[in-house]
Amino acid sequence: MDAVWLGVVIAAVVTGAAATPVLLARGLAQLARRDATGRGLGLAGALGGTAAGTAAVAVAQRTGIWELAPVLLLWGCALVAAACCDAVTQRVPTALVRQAGVLTCALLTVALAVHGDWPGLALSGVAALASGLTLLLCWRFAGAGFGDVRLATLGGLGLGHATHRGLLLAFAAFTLISVTQAVVTVMRGGDLRSTIPCGPALAVGFLLAAAA
Repeated sequence: MDAVWLGVVIAAVVTGAAATPVLLARGLAQLARRDATGRGLGLAGALGGTAAGTAAVAVAQRTGIWELAPVLLLWGCALVAAACCDAVTQRVPTALVRQAGVLTCALLTVALAVHGDWPGLALSGVAALASGLTLLLCWRFAGAGFGDVRLATLGGLGLGHATHRGLLLAFAAFTLISVTQAVVTVMRGGDLRSTIPCGPALAVGFLLAAAA
């Protein structure tokens, strides 16, 4: 069983590392920002894809529903790719997020329905709605972009089996990254009105919430 587990982890990590840069390039093309592509950004995407693969297998192992692994791998890679796009362009590729959301929702429904895990499916929907509404409020009152609302809705789909510890870690990571971004922006001559991409913090938070 240990050998099987190791093999699944390696397969997920390698797939995530390979697929995320491809999705990243697709997202940048949708934003008409192919010029933003670079070796460093590709490496960040690959590392994020590795984290997505690890998170997907962790959830599948914890729940015993191995069909979740490929679904959450797709979900995590799309999250990371969209977050990388946001980091360099301050825009989230709507088409990429929408396509990933529809596909994740469909595959998640099939995977959980096969196992009769209706509570997990319901919680995924509730988490997506709650995440989207939270960022909608931030868009309305705190200057977040509407792309962040879409990204948060996608992110919530992967939290049907999140634990309290995972959610706390995710909140702490999101807060730490956001504060760090704000401090760096101010140190570089910006002010509190400067735009800060939320995508990276959201992606890290959602992956932690799902995996921990």
